[in-house]
Amino acid sequence: MGIFSKSLSCTRYFVRGETPPDFLTWVDERLQHFLFREIDETTDEKAWGWVELDNLLQTAFDGGQAHLGEYLAFSLRIDTRKAPAALFRKHYLLAELNLRQQQKFRRLSRQQKLELKKAVQQDLLRRQMPQPTLYDVVWHPGQQRLWLFATSPKVREIFETLFRETFEMDIYLLFPYTLAQDVLASEAAMERLEMVEPAVFHSGQGSGVRGQ
Repeated sequence: MGIFSKSLSCTRYFVRGETPPDFLTWVDERLQHFLFREIDETTDEKAWGWVELDNLLQTAFDGGQAHLGEYLAFSLRIDTRKAPAALFRKHYLLAELNLRQQQKFRRLSRQQKLELKKAVQQDLLRRQMPQPTLYDVVWHPGQQRLWLFATSPKVREIFETLFRETFEMDIYLLFPYTLAQDVLASEAAMERLEMVEPAVFHSGQGSGVRGQ
């Protein structure tokens, strides 16, 4: 999902870590190092990396493509390929029958079955084209804020891992409690925050109207 969509959802983060003096050049170098790499000619099931904002074919950041005023903006591209279960089942049964015929219909060993499944899976993956998906990222270094325009836990996990590997900085989910931690200045205020307990805003009883 991209920032140019008519409707969108996002996950907000804090960013924490040291930055070098020539920050923008360093960002370009780090993005360039962790570019997305195509897997069309492989049998890999999944791949991910950075691309230019909203442009899945542009994998170069040597010209400041990610710089947008006070912000940095780029996209996470995730490619996945998968053989449908029914298709795998069909081709496995055909391969199993062919192998049994070669062995004069002797039963296959457990190891043979495992090797056959792997071979069929690799063959089918080689024929499947990877499906690309883009998730936009906006970063405001001055405010140490980051937005990922996705909420899927699986996408978030890939993004968080890749971001930390790329920039060697920590990111933390931004929600009311962590936001309060960020703005509170005194140790006493932090201690009071830790004592806060969740509030219940309903009685737990049914909302139906009782008859007279």
